[in-house]
Amino acid sequence: MDGDRGQTGQIKSRERVRELAEVYTPEREVKAMLALIPDVFRDIDALFLEPACGHGNFLVAILARKLSLVSEQEHGGTPNWYEFATLRAVASIYAIDISEDNVLEARERMRALLDKEFAGKGHEPTPEFSEALGVILSANVVRGHTLEDASLIRLVEWAPGDDETFVRTPSYLEDPEFDLFNPPPEPLPAIHYRELTSAMKP
Repeated sequence: MDGDRGQTGQIKSRERVRELAEVYTPEREVKAMLALIPDVFRDIDALFLEPACGHGNFLVAILARKLSLVSEQEHGGTPNWYEFATLRAVASIYAIDISEDNVLEARERMRALLDKEFAGKGHEPTPEFSEALGVILSANVVRGHTLEDASLIRLVEWAPGDDETFVRTPSYLEDPEFDLFNPPPEPLPAIHYRELTSAMKP
């Protein structure tokens, strides 16, 4: 653990508290708060936004609850149902933080949880899954100042479609002024999750 986080679990260093007002919510409190909204955790596609995510305590806990809902009975029927259902769970979680290293750590912690989940259930993730996961995490967990830069923070809605596809709609946390020269975003064509990486290339 860096700085003071190993002692309290709530801060990395006193300097970061002064500069970023950064204090993490302990795991016990995170679980207690999520327990107050059990109805939300009935659907892997339920949307969450953490506007100041820190290094991901809420994100990991939310993802863990979503992953517990994934089942072949509910989400099966396609060749890669487990990978697609897992990506749906991830794609519905959004997060913003002012600190770049927090953003990177939060993404890595979510990826580590997925690695553990796959191993525990005897699944071997394909390279295409790992690449798609990277694309989604990079789009959903981003650096920004939620209060000051809402109109500049670009996110992507990942609507699950048929045959393991996503329909992507880019948008901003706060809609800018739209006009003839700045039209509102439109949904992009449906794409199979295994093709996400190639679709993102220039």
